[in-house]
Amino acid sequence: MRVSMGGYKVRLAAGQNELRTELGAGRLPDILLLDIRLPDGDGFEILAALRRHPKLALLPVVMLTAVTGKENVRRGLELGADGYITKPYSKKIVVETIRAVLKHA
Repeated sequence: MRVSMGGYKVRLAAGQNELRTELGAGRLPDILLLDIRLPDGDGFEILAALRRHPKLALLPVVMLTAVTGKENVRRGLELGADGYITKPYSKKIVVETIRAVLKHA
């Protein structure tokens, strides 16, 4: 599924399997917004796997999740997330975070 947010084209993957399909389909996205709680996987494990993958290790990743708490934020950042946004969030915060991360990528 493709949508638009803040002038960015967005591809959606509803879970780990769809994400694998999207990432394996060719052109990589400029940034990945990753939830921790996926119906078929754990976002922390996916992030760790991305950081170990030679072609995906430098892909900017922002965690966008309902999972709060200092330990979870710390874990995401230690695993290599470039940002961590908790729900509820505003579209403005998401777009500003995307811009900031891409500016430094």
